[in-house]
Amino acid sequence: MTWEKIKTDIVGFFSKNIKLKLISLLLAIIFWFVVINVTDPPTTQTFRNVNVNVINSSVITGENKTMEILNESNIISTVTIRAPRSIIQEFGSSSDNISVTADMKKLSADKTTVPLEVTTAKYSDKIESIRLSSDVLEVNIEDRKTIQLPVHATTSGDLESGYVLGNITQAQNQVRVSGPESVVNRIAKASVDVVVTGFRENISTSADIVLFDSAGEVIPDDNLKLNINAVKVDVEILATKKIPVRFNVTGVPAEGYDLTGEIDSDVDEITVAGSASAIAKIEELVIPGDALNVAGLSSNHRAVINVANYLPSGITLVDSNQTGKINVTVFIEPLEEETYSVQLRNVQVLDIPEGYDSTEWAMDEDYVEFTLVGLKQDLENVTLSALNFAIDFVDYENLQDVVNYKDGNVYELPLLMELPEGVQIKETVMIAVKLHK
Repeated sequence: MTWEKIKTDIVGFFSKNIKLKLISLLLAIIFWFVVINVTDPPTTQTFRNVNVNVINSSVITGENKTMEILNESNIISTVTIRAPRSIIQEFGSSSDNISVTADMKKLSADKTTVPLEVTTAKYSDKIESIRLSSDVLEVNIEDRKTIQLPVHATTSGDLESGYVLGNITQAQNQVRVSGPESVVNRIAKASVDVVVTGFRENISTSADIVLFDSAGEVIPDDNLKLNINAVKVDVEILATKKIPVRFNVTGVPAEGYDLTGEIDSDVDEITVAGSASAIAKIEELVIPGDALNVAGLSSNHRAVINVANYLPSGITLVDSNQTGKINVTVFIEPLEEETYSVQLRNVQVLDIPEGYDSTEWAMDEDYVEFTLVGLKQDLENVTLSALNFAIDFVDYENLQDVVNYKDGNVYELPLLMELPEGVQIKETVMIAVKLHK
């Protein structure tokens, strides 16, 4: 028989009596449905991740014991039910009608497992079988231990530039932890952490308590009981500012000595912190003179000053670990003397008394000498032309209580000069002058 003959026979078979063949197929399908519904054959349905209900746990906890479920055995991965098809359809796809129970009163002798019992809410008498992927609840029974330990508050993250952390306060600083002895023995510390990233203002929040072991690893608290789970924490955020440090000096050095005016310190400025309003008010830190008293000293005065003691209220050093101590030196040097002379023609006569129009010098020499006292560097800066030498009859009248002058009389007036700061005349120089009408 050829291939062409075979194809012809097949086409002929399907093309003849088509209506009759379709009616036969339809009848077969109807007959199958009727048989299925009448006989209701058994079938299976699998339910996944069914939770185990643990009962009578008080028989364990009542003896000051703890119970830990191991290997997630309280969740049954599959429960397979075999029952008539109609019953399976009634159950649907939900496991709500299935109950898996572990009764702690049936704990095994070695105290490691509890048998599981499964029941259904309906049709239990029509179910052929129920098969669990696991038939026991695995448990770990331990003595219960309770400890109390301090709660430490920490911060994490970075503040905005120009801000630092201030005081950290917490509403509670103790926590009581209870649980399996093996777990509780691992606890080394308890802490709460506040994230401060991006903050410029004070933070007030509730932070969860986290338990750590000695290696700094987090201890899960699934099987632990804490008397408190969170602590209210207030974190102070302070603004910072750099300010200069200035020094005042009090007292007079020993005779023949004077301050050079130079003060040396190993810190010229400090960084302080405080609230925004407090920081805005402070521009510098002035150390008062009683911290640097040079009374009676004839050599440089060295002192250690704690600047923290002089900060105004609400202002602190940025680094709380800083001692705030700085070394300060006040320089003291001996006074020196230098003798000068000035020509009388370079001395001005001021405020000639009324009625007199001229004066003449009544001196043996046409110059006078005077001695200035001061520090070396100050004397080196003395320029005679800048001293503006003069005698003044008004000053003389005030000093000598003179009211009337006489023509041709000689009067002795003190030599006046404009001395630079730090320089003094050793002794007053008198200049004799004769008045003429």
